Amino acid sequence: MKPFGRRLSLQTKLFLSILAIIALAAVIGYLFINYSVREAFSTFTVRSFTMQDRLLSQVIVDYYNRTGSFDGVVDFLEQSSVNVPLLLVDPDGVVVYPGDWSGKEHQLTDEELSRGQGIILPGGERWTLVPYRVNPERAELERVFLARIRRSLWLAGIATAAAGLLIAVLLRRQVTRPLRRLDEATRRIAAGNLKERVKIDSSDEFGDLADSFNEMARSLETSEEVKKRMIADIAHELRTPITAVRSALEGLRDGLVEASPSTLAALHDKILLTTRLVRDLHQLALADAGRLSITPAPCRIDDLIASIAETIGVQLEDAKIQLALSITDGLPDVYADRQRIEQVLLNLFANAIRHTPEGGTISVSATSSGDDVLISLCDTGSGMTETDLAHAFDRFYRADDARGTDGGAGLGLPIAKALVEAHGGRIRAENRPEGGACFRFTLPSVAKVR
Repeated sequence: MKPFGRRLSLQTKLFLSILAIIALAAVIGYLFINYSVREAFSTFTVRSFTMQDRLLSQVIVDYYNRTGSFDGVVDFLEQSSVNVPLLLVDPDGVVVYPGDWSGKEHQLTDEELSRGQGIILPGGERWTLVPYRVNPERAELERVFLARIRRSLWLAGIATAAAGLLIAVLLRRQVTRPLRRLDEATRRIAAGNLKERVKIDSSDEFGDLADSFNEMARSLETSEEVKKRMIADIAHELRTPITAVRSALEGLRDGLVEASPSTLAALHDKILLTTRLVRDLHQLALADAGRLSITPAPCRIDDLIASIAETIGVQLEDAKIQLALSITDGLPDVYADRQRIEQVLLNLFANAIRHTPEGGTISVSATSSGDDVLISLCDTGSGMTETDLAHAFDRFYRADDARGTDGGAGLGLPIAKALVEAHGGRIRAENRPEGGACFRFTLPSVAKVR
């Protein structure tokens, strides 16, 4: 069973937290202010007594100087119309004023005497005035004052708590309402409604969270659409050769088609096409899972390009296309899987040959780009539209003019992109100002890797 705190909703936790803060602040504030006021009032009272002590002691000394005796001082104090809140103590420590104390022969302790003010008479006798707060009017005034202060503190605490509770309610709604919207939208997306969006008109963290959530929802919707389109494209691409093979085999079985070398060769071509499509899809699946196998090693890019040029030489000659190579001298060795980079170049060459007219030229160059080597392959075809450039590396993408990448399936460039990025490089497509399309990719040098 979950602990009690974990069973509470966020609203309840937030409300209780704010309520606890308000209560704690009110109690601490009450205790602190009440203590401060009481101490301030006591300090003020003591200071007024101290001043009165000094004045009274001066009066007593003046009286002694005029009479030459201390006789009559008590009578003077007792006949005063003001109730003096002081104790007059003789040199023996006996209280002689007020009368109710002197009758008791009360003797003060040394600690009590230390709080008083000494009066040294010319004869050397030491009398002491000790503050004694027995004035009922003053005590009542102090009590009433402190009572009013406490009542004011209670009223202020109640008003503050009420305002705090109101703020807590508003804050709870302000905080939890966006979270509820996000929760509801998440549930609808989990149920399959990928078009769900959250509308939160704020620029705080909740607004940022809503933007991130909506971006995630758009990404999921796009991914779902791409997946559905990919499945449809895969089914279409596989259905065409499989249907042809099935029809031919059924014709052979029924005796409607002669088992001639040309028929068998056509069947073999369809099987090779299907095998190639399955192999390409397998490579892309490995790339998506981060399991695309590459074995990089130092290799010379000029040797690699020369080998590819020799391999496709006959194909270029048949298509009446010129090949122009431009390799910068002294290029550093690249750290790459030779066979995988050959596959990248073959895919790019196949794409360029398909869209370069007779008499055109395919240019291949390699230059240094920082710690990388930049390889460019450009044709003199019709170039690519802005839409084609934006989707050139999308799987199964085919432009309106059928600018495919591998005979129509649209997997050559995505595979090239996956292989280049597996080496830590980047690939991009662009149009040349003078016409034609260019594909450029980078490979890390050996020095960069080491």
